[in-house]
Amino acid sequence: MKLISFLFFATVSCFGSTLYFKNGKSLDAEILDANETHVRIARSEDLQQFRFKIESLTIDSQKQIELYHSEDRYSSIPTVKTPLDSRTLNNYSSYIDQLIEQNLRSKRLQKTKPLDDYTYVRRLYLTTIGRIPTQKELLSFIGDRDSEKKDKLIQKLLNSSGYVNHQMNWWSDMLRVKDRINGTNINVGSVYRKWLRESIESKKPYDQIVRELVGSSGRLLDGGEAISYYLRDRGMQEDNLSHTVRIFLGTRLECAMCHNHPFDKWTQKQFYEMTAFTSGIGNVRLRDQGKAIGELSRAINRDGDENAGLFNNWRNQVRDSIQSGIENNGTGTIKLPRDFAEDDGNPGDTVLAKAIFTPKPTETTQGSSRTVFAEWMTSKDNPRFTTMIANRAWKRIFGAGLIEPIDTMMDDTIANNQKLMKYLERLLVSVDYDLREYERILLNTKLFQRASKKEDYKSLEEYNFEGPIMRRMTGEQLWDSLVTLVYNDIDSSDRVYLYNQQDYSAIYNRYKDMTGEEIYADFKKLAEENPGNRNLLGMLSEYESNNKKFKDRSLVRSSYLPYPAPGGHLIRQFGGSDKEQIDNSNSEPNTTQVLNLLNGFVETNILNKKDADFMKLMQEEKSKTNQIENVFLSILSRKPKSNETNVLKDFVDEKDGFKHVSWILLNTHEFIFIK
Repeated sequence: MKLISFLFFATVSCFGSTLYFKNGKSLDAEILDANETHVRIARSEDLQQFRFKIESLTIDSQKQIELYHSEDRYSSIPTVKTPLDSRTLNNYSSYIDQLIEQNLRSKRLQKTKPLDDYTYVRRLYLTTIGRIPTQKELLSFIGDRDSEKKDKLIQKLLNSSGYVNHQMNWWSDMLRVKDRINGTNINVGSVYRKWLRESIESKKPYDQIVRELVGSSGRLLDGGEAISYYLRDRGMQEDNLSHTVRIFLGTRLECAMCHNHPFDKWTQKQFYEMTAFTSGIGNVRLRDQGKAIGELSRAINRDGDENAGLFNNWRNQVRDSIQSGIENNGTGTIKLPRDFAEDDGNPGDTVLAKAIFTPKPTETTQGSSRTVFAEWMTSKDNPRFTTMIANRAWKRIFGAGLIEPIDTMMDDTIANNQKLMKYLERLLVSVDYDLREYERILLNTKLFQRASKKEDYKSLEEYNFEGPIMRRMTGEQLWDSLVTLVYNDIDSSDRVYLYNQQDYSAIYNRYKDMTGEEIYADFKKLAEENPGNRNLLGMLSEYESNNKKFKDRSLVRSSYLPYPAPGGHLIRQFGGSDKEQIDNSNSEPNTTQVLNLLNGFVETNILNKKDADFMKLMQEEKSKTNQIENVFLSILSRKPKSNETNVLKDFVDEKDGFKHVSWILLNTHEFIFIK
């Protein structure tokens, strides 16, 4: 090898690859291959080959190599044993803090002050399990003298049912999980939700969840539950592809659906080459079951029974139960649309599946393109997959991403702390995409234990993490926190109500092997034996009767309520997603929020509900001072200051005085915001 200094004088172009070095020099060359640390090139001037460290290049040149030439990015990183031991955990978390503080020093910025234990535990509960702590949970932590109590509580919460409930909301906003979708007559979303919940409960790694969703096939109610991912966008293959790339790779291709991308390099043809990976999903219906449904329809029409309208409704439920599925693993081909107008193809041309980033899939895509796509997308060497989820999870913990917006990455996108971003990516790979363990590392940082940033900042893109960003509770966090005051055991199995998540397997199992004539005969028999009963699912299962005696069925975790929450529900009023767009929740203030807290849920379901756990606790306490302290501990997760106690004592003397104090605290910004 010649000295690297010889490289800095060539200026002939090949494939348009001009490399820029940190010392101000540039070089035109063909990039032959690269990995995470080194690149091998052929100098355009004389094709002489050189190999050197990527770090000698500018960040922009490093990004181009990473996206389009790197073949061995992170796959060689060894997996560490989890859960991490204390020493390893501390090393990882401490280094994150070092990188944050280095950045702050370079910009002459001051980090915020450390949190007190009361504020810390409230933030931790809201961040990990999506609700405020009960007074008992709060005081248990405060009274604990164990030096390792913070990490022990973090692990306890990350492995709790509350974490699963909170993660369900996070995933469902991201994946737009809805109970009912257009063109279906059953609650197909219940299958999606059940599969997703079980995946989180069983601690599937993030990459495995994504791989199973994107590479799914089979019958919806018979082992193919993951096809719910494609059923959500039934009949909209191109939209589904753009959602997939945006959610899991942080790149927006939707503009290239109709024309070459105006702001990025992607062409319309490249968009359809990517879409070809998912070809074969069709309308997410199995053709072999269509014959029975067609025969059933003809039997209903031919017989002219007075219950024909009811039977048609039942037919639709049976159709969606037995016919929903995908019967192939992907064709790997697609035809360009009729309105294709770019110069690199013609309407109706067949294009083959082709990836947009390196490393390119080497497997044959025809006949298994979705499987190949899923493996390629979730590869440790895919340059966007790990970046996207490492950054998304970071934002969930601290309020802003190192890359903002998190899902609009372009070729020239650079994190505002690139060294930290790369370190987080390596961490996530080393824990094998275990989001719990990755979040455990982040939650153990000094950054998480510092006061939130209160002053204005220029933009999320330029946020430097002097402390986490102060945020308002999400609609789901607010709902779950309020319900916690009613039922302290909100996360126990006793407070699980599944009325909104029907299991249609009873219909599937009864009719999957019947002919259309046999199904029709069964319909007539059921109608005769159950006059006036129109509920097919209820007749075939024990489901509904098992839930009739459940008390306060609406006062359960938000993850068990309908997806999306109904319009006008407190969750929606406080910005809960309608599940139509990716991450469609918001924190915008409005008048209905104020009215709901002033006159709605709080008064009806907490203050005037004698058997609410919070109210029983207040009524048991006779001392004014202790009543005020209990109210503060239960609602704001802290003790009152002496001046607050003095002011509020007069309120407590009045009739239902502690109710007035509670009402005041529940309507404060301190309750609604995560400090």
